[in-house]
Amino acid sequence: MNIYRRNSGKFVALIALSLTYLCFGVIGCGSDEVAKTDFKATWPSATTTHLICYYPEDSPRAIRMGMFVEECEEIYSHVLRVLAVESPEPLELFLLTTDEQSDSLFGRPAGFYADGRIVMKIGQHPGGYLALAACALIDDEAESFAILRDGLFQLYARPNVNVHAETYGYLRNNRFVPLAELADPQYPIDPAVRQAEAGSLTAYLLARYGAERFKMLWRSVLGFTESLEKIYRKELPQLEEDWIQYFQREAQRT
Repeated sequence: MNIYRRNSGKFVALIALSLTYLCFGVIGCGSDEVAKTDFKATWPSATTTHLICYYPEDSPRAIRMGMFVEECEEIYSHVLRVLAVESPEPLELFLLTTDEQSDSLFGRPAGFYADGRIVMKIGQHPGGYLALAACALIDDEAESFAILRDGLFQLYARPNVNVHAETYGYLRNNRFVPLAELADPQYPIDPAVRQAEAGSLTAYLLARYGAERFKMLWRSVLGFTESLEKIYRKELPQLEEDWIQYFQREAQRT
């Protein structure tokens, strides 16, 4: 079972998950950085405890913006609790109408988290980006493992999908990728298999061992498999077997 799941369907109209993996980058605004940020003083905004959302005045979602931001706050607060981290200042979220707006203001298409802000457009699910923002609070300078970022992104970007059931399906169909290969960035893996397994593994580590060890893993400067064995105090084959048993059980919970 995913660590976060919405049953109400409030976000059904928003879900348009991109399969592009995200990374933590820094937005370069160039010499006109001041000009590109002046719009914050004129655009409407909606705020919650942890978020401040900016949006164009003519946004078709303007009437419901307060409700949308409250729903984002619910997701963000949940992942903050799961990771046992605190947000020292409000996270900026920019909800745009078109990619052209994003290109003009931020120099890249909408649909990313970077440099302490989320930039997305209507139709994109906010959960994955909110999870990445919370991860940055663990240690923004850590060279964290892509598998962990991908896993958390999957859990929160696809809240109504049972990633354990997906992973179990790949196991039964002989498409399951063992843990050592899953952690190898050079190993060729079907993106759909990687997404499911990353989400399942991340959920397992958090549910079974808690946030503190997960944060140690996030900050580790060792290789991924070496870090797993050291932090979770198990040889890799045993850890993999425990994970398999876990997702087989969780796959039945629909």
